[in-house]
Amino acid sequence: TDASQSVKGEAVMIREPIRDTKTEAVTFETSSDADRIVDVIKQMVVDYNAMAKEIKDAYSTMPYQKSSGSFADYEPLVGDETDGYSDKELERYEEKAKQGILFGDSDLRSLYQSLTGAIQGGGADGAVLRSIGIETSYEDGMTTIKLNETKLREALSSNPDKVRDAFTKTTENGASTNGLMQNLKTTMDRYANTSIATPGILVQKAGTPLSSYSLQSNQLQKQMDNLETQIEKWQDKMSDRIDYYTNQFTRLEQLINQMNSQSSALAGLMGG
Repeated sequence: TDASQSVKGEAVMIREPIRDTKTEAVTFETSSDADRIVDVIKQMVVDYNAMAKEIKDAYSTMPYQKSSGSFADYEPLVGDETDGYSDKELERYEEKAKQGILFGDSDLRSLYQSLTGAIQGGGADGAVLRSIGIETSYEDGMTTIKLNETKLREALSSNPDKVRDAFTKTTENGASTNGLMQNLKTTMDRYANTSIATPGILVQKAGTPLSSYSLQSNQLQKQMDNLETQIEKWQDKMSDRIDYYTNQFTRLEQLINQMNSQSSALAGLMGG
């Protein structure tokens, strides 16, 4: 800093430095953590394929058959029907009896088809998914997600927003269509929502441990409750009929005894 001092009065004057008023440009560079994003998408693919396989197997696996070819051979055992089986034999029997218990279930088939439609996408959305490496594969009768990691990394490098939108866009946020994850969520909510107000199709049908209310109020539980009511009703009727016929046979035995007694008396009189 330049400064000058006057001889008289010992006053000191400070001269301010001249500053450059021009503004320097500031630039920022951003980059996405491609490795982390790829790992997350890989895990999503693995989880989805495992879920889709379990759903498909549940409704497409036929019941276990004995050599006779009858599906009814391995019906679940109830009451004293388990007598005579060892623990291991009973475990094997129950495993075979449970196989194919959901064979042909229309709700599970519809769920699988809806999920397949979501991962394949339609029109422009389907083309975008394939362009970023989210492809599908058909093998052994089922459609799964196949990840092209090279395409995904190229898309993350050149246009990360495109990848983001392909997964997360929603019509609620102004997009014309929903992204992959929203489509999957919509489908899963339709079938597996645990809300008491709007339970999913499968929750209404069978309930879920995630909703204690649904375990007590679902279609299968109501059917079982109705069957138990019918069983109790018919048991009461059978008990009443047993009592009726028991009384009838008791009365008949009394009449027979009376007839035998009278017959003996008559025979005695005639013989006398």
